[in-house]
This record gives sequence, C-alpha cells and structure tokens, in this order.
Amino acid sequence: MNIKKILVPFTIQEKIVKKHKVFREELEAVFFDEPYFFKTRNDNYYAIGFIGEYVTVVFKFDEGQAIITTAYRSSEWQKNLYKRKCKK
Repeated sequence: MNIKKILVPFTIQEKIVKKHKVFREELEAVFFDEPYFFKTRNDNYYAIGFIGEYVTVVFKFDEGQAIITTAYRSSEWQKNLYKRKCKK
C-alpha cells in the first residue's frame, strides 16, 4: 500500500487521545514500521503495527491518503494476527 499522506481530522485526533490514549506520533509510527494491512467489507482499512506496543489504526484510503477514523491499543486477536502474518 502506497500511503503518501496521513490525515487526522482534529476532532478524531482529540477523540483518539482522550478515549484510547493514542497520540498522533504513535499512530503515524505504525505506518512506518512494516504494519500488517487488511481491508474490511465496508472499505475501511486496518493497519496493525508494533511500536513498543501493538497499535491498530483504522482508516479510509483515497488517492494515496490515509484518512484516520480511529486508533487504539490492539486486541489479543489483532496482536496474534500481526505476529502470524509478520512472523514476529
């Protein structure tokens, strides 16, 4: 996946920090550390990455831009999926 720009609307960024305690720097780091990507039925994408801890980022992808909808600490099944797919 060729992501050229990461967009985090201000209201989404506030919610992610307040509700999930994930900061913008953390969610951006996921994209730069070999994440595992997958697409859902409703055209959302997930990026799961390990940046000292596992973080999942949900986003829309449009013309090279990742438009973030949420980010949170990964669940156990997401951690296991990442480990299985990325051999870590």
